[in-house]
This record gives sequence, C-alpha cells and structure tokens, in this order.
Amino acid sequence: MSAAQPPGADDASTAAAAHVGHCREVLDRAFEYLDGEMAELDCEAVRVHLEECVSCLEQVREDERLKQAIREGCPCESAPTDLRARILVRLTEVRVTSGS
Repeated sequence: MSAAQPPGADDASTAAAAHVGHCREVLDRAFEYLDGEMAELDCEAVRVHLEECVSCLEQVREDERLKQAIREGCPCESAPTDLRARILVRLTEVRVTSGS
C-alpha cells in the first residue's frame, strides 16, 4: 500500500473491480435470466445482484421492456426451434471463446 492511499483503499478498489465484473456478467446474461433459461443458482446470484445494483436493475428492466415491445409487435410470430437452438449454440461458443 502506498503512503498516499488511505487504509483499506486496496480492498475498496478490489471490491469495486469485482462489482464491475459481476455487473458485466449479469448484463451479458440478462436475456438468459429474463427468458428463464438460467440455472437456479445463477438465477439467485443475479437476483441478489439486482437487489444491490440499481444500474444493472435499470438495464435489465430496459431489456425486459424491449422484449415486451417485440412480443406485442409480433404476437403471432415465433422463432423456429432449430433457429433458437443454433442461436443458443452460437451464444455459448461466444461466451466460451471470450472467457465469460
């Protein structure tokens, strides 16, 4: 710790970095959460984070509003099962290669 930093400054910056990383993960997986496609333990972690992080909560609410607008604009259209499967595979590939 340098003389210019107050006691606990390293702890605070480490906690802030961890929070930002968690925010990124929550926002990257927001549609998975909203679609109910997330494992229960992951879902609970997202719920806890959203209770504590107003910024993420607002973004997830915005994503939810977007999904609702799309549903209302296209009520009789649904993606074919094979298309959904290909998209989910591609999303998984992107997450694995990006390290998420």
